[in-house]
Amino acid sequence: MLRHSHSFRSEKEAGVTQDDRSAPSAITLAWDGSPAAAAQASAFAGRIIGGDTAYISHGEIQTGLSIDADTWAPALADLYADDFAALGDDRDLLLARDAQGAILGMAVVAWEQTARRRFAVLEDMAVAPKARSHGIGTRLMAMIEERVRGAGIDWLFLESGVRNTRAHAFFERAGFTMTSHVFARQLR
Repeated sequence: MLRHSHSFRSEKEAGVTQDDRSAPSAITLAWDGSPAAAAQASAFAGRIIGGDTAYISHGEIQTGLSIDADTWAPALADLYADDFAALGDDRDLLLARDAQGAILGMAVVAWEQTARRRFAVLEDMAVAPKARSHGIGTRLMAMIEERVRGAGIDWLFLESGVRNTRAHAFFERAGFTMTSHVFARQLR
């Protein structure tokens, strides 16, 4: 797994716009799949993602992180810990940290291949509520896109819970378009 670190120190290097001038000044973004980083990221994901059921999409149901479309599974942070401990070569972890090393944002990218196409899936992306609207999500997305392009891949997919409208607006601003609707039915 390739590790790459990029520290944003100047507005020019960071691509700062007028909207994110109030962002914390020493945010460091780094690809880090180490066990320590994975453990910290799983606790962050359990707390931040688990605090908002709007995040739930079919992927969380399929992987057992949600018991339905409205409720997180018990011990969500432990489930994330299991998932993140098994990142392997097929998935990469990107973290945004403040100057003290606290995680402000995270993303998990999965590398997929079918008989006809290689592609990447943004499995998870979250920014701490206090750090939102300061450009951290934009910086995460820029590094994700750079890594995907660097791997020679030209398609990046993601899914987002139907009620996660703020994330939808962010993804659309980042150039993503909706390509399908996913329907589910629980059979009992």
